[in-house]
Amino acid sequence: MPPAEPAAEARGGAPLKLQTVEAADAAADERLFYGWVMAPLATLVMICSAPGQTYGVMFFTPRIREALGLSQTTMSATYLLATLCAAAPLSYLGGLSDRHGLKRSMLIAVAALAAACLFASTVQGGVTLFLAFVGLRMLGAGLLSLLATNTLAAWFDRRLGAACGIMQFGLAASMAVVPMAFISLIGAVGWRHAYAILGCGLLVGLLPLLVAAYRQHPREVGQLVDGVQPECLPRRRGWRLGASEAVDPPSMNLREAAATRMFWVLMIATSAWSLIATGLVFHLESLLGACQLVEAEAAWATPLMAGAMATVQLASAALIDRVPIRWMIAAALGCAAMACGMLATLSGSAALASYVVFGTGQGLMSVVSSASWAQYFGPAHLGRIRGTAMTVGIASSAMGPLVLGASADYLGGFGPALWACGAVGLLVAAGGLRGHDCGFGIADCGLDECALEEFGLAA
Repeated sequence: MPPAEPAAEARGGAPLKLQTVEAADAAADERLFYGWVMAPLATLVMICSAPGQTYGVMFFTPRIREALGLSQTTMSATYLLATLCAAAPLSYLGGLSDRHGLKRSMLIAVAALAAACLFASTVQGGVTLFLAFVGLRMLGAGLLSLLATNTLAAWFDRRLGAACGIMQFGLAASMAVVPMAFISLIGAVGWRHAYAILGCGLLVGLLPLLVAAYRQHPREVGQLVDGVQPECLPRRRGWRLGASEAVDPPSMNLREAAATRMFWVLMIATSAWSLIATGLVFHLESLLGACQLVEAEAAWATPLMAGAMATVQLASAALIDRVPIRWMIAAALGCAAMACGMLATLSGSAALASYVVFGTGQGLMSVVSSASWAQYFGPAHLGRIRGTAMTVGIASSAMGPLVLGASADYLGGFGPALWACGAVGLLVAAGGLRGHDCGFGIADCGLDECALEEFGLAA
């Protein structure tokens, strides 16, 4: 007797994921599933994107600003414009990765980020600093982050939550270590030589490892997604790619995804989070300095933030499976708003607690961003879909540093901007909790019956 057709999930998981027969859990290939090699490798790629991430840039910017004689507003405006320019091509670059494959895209992106680091070590003024920021942000915070996350979606479906938990836990741990390493490196050799060392490290360390070990799909090693054996795969009737067996999870393209409510819930929430979070991290030293903390005391904020983030990551798989995404979004934005309020009102060592709260929100939001796009829209066009979302998110992130920097220069301190950012976070969090469940069942994912039938998911 052929296996029964799977029913669509109706809980707070992925609307497009189909139930897999229980026997599949016991049907893993006798060999090691190579996905469990790819998960830490993708995590390493995410960690190595640090030179373009805000938490990696933030310890360079005060030294660069001092060396080039720039004001807080000028530095923030340069970062804003560079980030906007860096965000613009991400949708196109994501589409190219869908077309040409993850491995080729990954190798080019790593080599290009190394070149951007080497260029950053040579900046002499505002124009070259702008160009360096464009390269670092587009390749580090943008393309490499996108490719690392999409790698997991190519290897995992039902186990995507666990795989994303590994990545996000590793990223949280790196956020405790990388800033300290950057501070030590800058203190030892200066910021210019530090950028040059980072670029060389990517070329001689990460790039050869990817050439040797990276595989972009389970088929390259004779395996299937999640390590399931072919005889245990359920049949899908009506799947528009014409496959008689579910070798790969079903997928939407960008147009189909944009027709769902969940796409816009995720897009707006990501934009609001990016605006607030980037401002808090970019100006971390200055914000805590305004709270009467010296540099050595302020340095504790990053490991405290990372510790809170890592604690949430330990429960990431359970959160993805059991908690509706809109609740996680609301909780994350609520944490960001609370952190803003604490920074505006506390002083001394108590202000460090604001980054513990912020780290909790960061952990929740990273769970949302790492797994939800693949779970809702599938892996086939994920580069284009997440590239579009990252274009909007990174463009929004550019506003946070400028808002806080302008507040410090022209409004007498960070307080007005912090209260405004907190209000934005609460407003978006409240909006996400209203109305329907925003796509947490297949019948409520924002697709009409014709679209559901096209995907083979109609009742």
